[in-house]
Amino acid sequence: MAQLRLIVALALVAACRQTAEAAPATTLAVPATWHALPRLVDAFAATSLDHVEAWGEPAMGCYAVSLALLGEGAAPDVVGQQALDAIAAEPGLAGIAVSDVVKPAAGADRGTLAFAFARGAYRGRVRAALAADGQATAVACYWNDREPAACEAACTQLLGSAK
Repeated sequence: MAQLRLIVALALVAACRQTAEAAPATTLAVPATWHALPRLVDAFAATSLDHVEAWGEPAMGCYAVSLALLGEGAAPDVVGQQALDAIAAEPGLAGIAVSDVVKPAAGADRGTLAFAFARGAYRGRVRAALAADGQATAVACYWNDREPAACEAACTQLLGSAK
């Protein structure tokens, strides 16, 4: 799980250089039975992100991480491709299968990068809102094989609420 919780951070940090200013947090519809996971937030300390939140229901095997950052401006389609390239190139993420990729439209000021991923017993999805001014917010929601159907349904709801 250690490598999985870094997927979003690795992808976006590789694509955007950090500045001291944080982007605004995302408001999400976190399932009522999930609770904050500060230890998961602590796992992102080495990434120098200014805003990270994490929730889950560990007994079910469900987890979600939300992050926001403000980097140097770049076209969302370029940032999205850089994020996917970073995942593919990161040795610590070897064996992650990325599928169902939706990329931002070329030349747009704003766009969404979304994809599913799988590695071993873990499955999940990422949704990232990217803007040409350097703002990026991303949510990764993933689960293991304890209660995959329930976790996937909760993740679908949570990712659907990401704006």
